[in-house]
Amino acid sequence: MKTVVTNNTSRALTLVELLISIFVIVVMAGLLLPALKRPPPAKRVNCLSNLKQVGLAFRLWSGDHGEHFPWAVPTAEGGTMEYVASPEVIRHFAILTNDLSSPRVLSCLADEKVSREANWTNFQNSNLSYFVGLEADESKPQSILTGDRNIFGGVIDSNGIVNFGSNSLPRWGTDIHKGAGNIGLGDGSAQQVNPQTMRKQIEAALLATNVAALRFAIPNPDSK
Repeated sequence: MKTVVTNNTSRALTLVELLISIFVIVVMAGLLLPALKRPPPAKRVNCLSNLKQVGLAFRLWSGDHGEHFPWAVPTAEGGTMEYVASPEVIRHFAILTNDLSSPRVLSCLADEKVSREANWTNFQNSNLSYFVGLEADESKPQSILTGDRNIFGGVIDSNGIVNFGSNSLPRWGTDIHKGAGNIGLGDGSAQQVNPQTMRKQIEAALLATNVAALRFAIPNPDSK
């Protein structure tokens, strides 16, 4: 009778085999990680949708007022020109009552300093998450129309308007979209931007509008 001898001794990996295994794991991780990247946070996507709706509303309003946005039209003609230097930034948005179904879209879900308001009668700065670009022009697609209020890096003038020139270094606060932001452009589109792409967009808007600085009327959520 034959005796079968089995060998249960396992062979250890050589250094070369170990290095090859590590290399394969690194390569596989590099191929799989891009597919596993998380999509943008839902609140930021919702904010982007808000700005698209606001952009469309401003364009509809502009179409009824000689292709000008509210802050370029005197109050006697239905605009908000006299409120350009006012802290009541809401004036520029409240004029959209016929073009926006509710002021709720003017509050970003990620903005914890503001509350959502469904009634235009009660609409205040504490319900507003977005600034308006006072150089925005519907005929200049690259001009900046709106954006998240937590933008910094500009020069504040005596009227509280924040000016961004070619040498400005824009940055976003971390309280809304974690150091990034959303903006709406003069053509009604909206896009997500980081500080670097925002600077490039400011440069493009300066070139398009041919001004020394872009003026942003930014709401203070702590004021009415």
